[in-house]
Amino acid sequence: MNQKGNVLIVDDELSIREACRKILLKEGLHVDVAEDGLEAKEKIERENFDLVLIDLKLPHLSGEDLLHWLRSFNPDIVPVIITGYPSFDSAVSAIREGAYDYIPKPFTSGELRRIVRRGLERKFLIQEMHKLREEQEKNLKLISQEKTKLKSVINSMADGVLVVNRYGKVVLYNSAIRHILNLSGNCLDKSLEEVIKRQTLIRLVNSQLKEKKKKVFSQEIGINNRDYLVNVASVSDNGEKLGVVVSFRDVTKLRKLADMKSAFLNMVSHEIRSPLSIIEGYLDVVLKGIVKDENQIKSMIERVKVRTQTLRELTDDLLNLARMESEKIKRELVPINLQEVILEMVEFYKDKAREKEIKININIEPVPSIMADRNDIALLFTNLLDNAIKYNVRGGSVDIHVKKEGFDLCVKIKDSGVGIPKESIKLIFDEFYRVKNEKTRMVPGTGLGLSIVQKIVKAYRGKIKVTSKEGEGSSFSVYLPLENLCRGLEYD
Repeated sequence: MNQKGNVLIVDDELSIREACRKILLKEGLHVDVAEDGLEAKEKIERENFDLVLIDLKLPHLSGEDLLHWLRSFNPDIVPVIITGYPSFDSAVSAIREGAYDYIPKPFTSGELRRIVRRGLERKFLIQEMHKLREEQEKNLKLISQEKTKLKSVINSMADGVLVVNRYGKVVLYNSAIRHILNLSGNCLDKSLEEVIKRQTLIRLVNSQLKEKKKKVFSQEIGINNRDYLVNVASVSDNGEKLGVVVSFRDVTKLRKLADMKSAFLNMVSHEIRSPLSIIEGYLDVVLKGIVKDENQIKSMIERVKVRTQTLRELTDDLLNLARMESEKIKRELVPINLQEVILEMVEFYKDKAREKEIKININIEPVPSIMADRNDIALLFTNLLDNAIKYNVRGGSVDIHVKKEGFDLCVKIKDSGVGIPKESIKLIFDEFYRVKNEKTRMVPGTGLGLSIVQKIVKAYRGKIKVTSKEGEGSSFSVYLPLENLCRGLEYD
């Protein structure tokens, strides 16, 4: 026999027990004996046996009863029945009950060795089967764990991920892509055309599936008012294409920053370079003594002053914008009397309004004090009041109305100025955006004032409404929730 094993011989005849024991010992097996069923049961409970030779006719506990108990105790032990010819029918019945085989008395040593060899081979095959099953279950568990980990990792990603096999069927996707593409239901094993309706994306994936060489296709795609950088890469194994991985990265903020950078550079080139050139030109004329008339010199210096004021306003706006976006600056929330703040702003702009013969009308109803940062509130209404005067017509008016509306504090600033074109109203809060037409061409500005206003309003969880008509003026209404004015600030 190629493999060793433990064998128990159960027979009430001593001669049979000893004869079988000697034959099997010569085969290199570990052999033990029992003369009745009870002794066999005790030994089986104490030791590990691979095969048990059981005589059906046993005292105390019959062979049939021992076989029945053995199948429930350890079904992996191989039972072989020893039977005499008169009990042949009982042996057949025992086999039906789970015995592996039987050997009739009298038997030869060769028959015994052959039966035991086959029984032990069955035992070892059962053991190998158990090992394979355990290994398979272990591997399946590991695979399941890895799939769970992979799924958890992919679902935790902010980027959208979509995997398509070589046949164009969806085999994996995460929750981010479900939100980005507004997917519904189970998308697994469905074709890309069934899952998404964006032809640009479908063409990208199909192009990659047809591509023989390993490449990465990238394209910026707009989806639901957001910009995504879509990367499409093939997955291969030993040169064989398995499918395509598509990733979606939200680059909306980056795109916005890029647009802001471009707008900033354009603004700087015009709003800074142009005044500096004018200042330099006037100073050059004065310093070289080209102009002798004192009135002309005074006029030039006044124009230089106006240009420097424009540059100072630009600097202030840029600093204020940086302040809005900084998380390091501490803001102090204090009780603020809005009536006092507005009256201070009006007093500050009184001279500028007088120059254009603009009348400022104030109507402040009794309102509670608010908890806010004084610089924020002053900056908010300074920008609105400055625009109301700057874009007004000579002899026009500015109406300021403060009142409580429900749970909100409402401040409305209305002017009789040039107004805002309908197509520009949705853009006026964008950074560096300015309405450019014949009426506003000579009005200095940076395009940052209203952007700062919006950031402050959002920080206090408020809202701002704009109504305007060209040639008839504009109205800005700021609503600040009274119950939220003392909470934390959230600048975008």
